[in-house]
Amino acid sequence: MRALFLGLWVACLLGCAAPAPAPLSDQQAAQAARANTDLAIHYLQDNALPLASTKIERALSQNPQLLDAHLVAAEVSVRLDEPQRAERHYRNALDINASSGAALNNYAAFLCQQNRPTRALDLWEMAAANPRYARAAMALTNAGDCLERAGRSDQAGIYWRRALDQQATFAPALQALAAQSLSQGQLDSANAYFSRYTAASNETPALLWLGARLAKAQNNAERYARFVQRLRQAFPLSDQALQLSE
Repeated sequence: MRALFLGLWVACLLGCAAPAPAPLSDQQAAQAARANTDLAIHYLQDNALPLASTKIERALSQNPQLLDAHLVAAEVSVRLDEPQRAERHYRNALDINASSGAALNNYAAFLCQQNRPTRALDLWEMAAANPRYARAAMALTNAGDCLERAGRSDQAGIYWRRALDQQATFAPALQALAAQSLSQGQLDSANAYFSRYTAASNETPALLWLGARLAKAQNNAERYARFVQRLRQAFPLSDQALQLSE
């Protein structure tokens, strides 16, 4: 009886194949591509790169004109150390929408990582100039960060201040200017930027560490001790807290 059941099952595999699924309509393909892109983002956040890669390739096969899918595919390629493939996806995204702020910003960040700051700055300027792009302050701050890493600190400060012209409470730009002022010995300016930074940001290890450094530079031992104590209590495993023990 067991052999008979097996024979029937095998026969069904050979002769009872399910019909091929009907092709998706354009609307269904677009919806499926969006869903697979969202899944790829989820897997990226978990650093599950093989799964993210599979999902985003499926999304692009379903809708090659989905700009977000190209941006996700580019990020997957960056993490897989495939820069040429990443750049191809960034270029494809801009072919779809040359004025996309997200595509310009992300491509510029990639170019900065590839030590191509001049072209990166051009793209960040384009992103910031787009009136429909709501994250101009972020693009300009990223440009400043890129210049700072390239050793062009004075130019970096110009971009960070431009970011604040766009959004006066943009915390990353306030943090950068506070740190820059501190490094240049401009303590009054550093303190002013830091006060604005604390008002605009949640408490983070970076904020507490910057506050401690600023208090130390001002020879304010009591304030320094408060920042250090809070850093150790709230974020004991952070890189900044660990530096206190070195």
